[in-house]
Amino acid sequence: MQEILSPFRQKKTLLQMGICALVFIGMAVPFKVMVLIEGLTEVRPVNAVPVVAGLLFGPAGAWGCAVGNLIADLFGTFSKGSVLGFIGNFIAAYLPYKLWHIFKKGEAPNAKSYINIGIYVLISAIGALATGILIACGIDVFFGFWSPQLFTIICLNDFLFPLFLGLPVFIVLTCEDNKIFAYIPQKQTRPSVLKNVCVALSVILAVIISVMVYLGLAMSSSLLMIICGVVFLLSIAWVIVL
Repeated sequence: MQEILSPFRQKKTLLQMGICALVFIGMAVPFKVMVLIEGLTEVRPVNAVPVVAGLLFGPAGAWGCAVGNLIADLFGTFSKGSVLGFIGNFIAAYLPYKLWHIFKKGEAPNAKSYINIGIYVLISAIGALATGILIACGIDVFFGFWSPQLFTIICLNDFLFPLFLGLPVFIVLTCEDNKIFAYIPQKQTRPSVLKNVCVALSVILAVIISVMVYLGLAMSSSLLMIICGVVFLLSIAWVIVL
């Protein structure tokens, strides 16, 4: 928890938050006219930003994307669901950052090897599923609106744009010619086994929930989905906090 709040204590990280928020707003607002589901989502190339911002700036990048998404919603899609959008975009940036440092302990995020590129793709996919479940199922549970299409659109936006737009940018920003130093967390003493169990559990449940969504189940009307969703959220929370 201290790490999550740490960006608010330094001028440097506050500046990083502001830059990420401005980039997010600048990329999100022009595409507000390309609506996919009225009042909820649109074509979002801006979803390439959270993964890259999280990997490079850690918690500051996550806060910047969350605030940027909230402000961008004021330009046409602001609603009660914007609260879930705020949390979802925070997770879309912060979860890949945490996963990178679980998989590659002590190594600054980079795309200098095929293994690292593979890890980037993997954590982007996990982040996309987590964001899709949180927002789509959250809107269903809390606001009574269920749309499998919304889940699909969020997952595709949060995976394809980081893959085809975010990855090339990430490769350029982390190459030897650039002097961008990615944020690296302080060493923690908590057992890595527990982290790995939480990651594995969250991935398995994300896949199970996704399958149930495409089988036609809605979380608000399925006890099994609710149980899986609660355990999934707890696993994600442990990955983030650990």
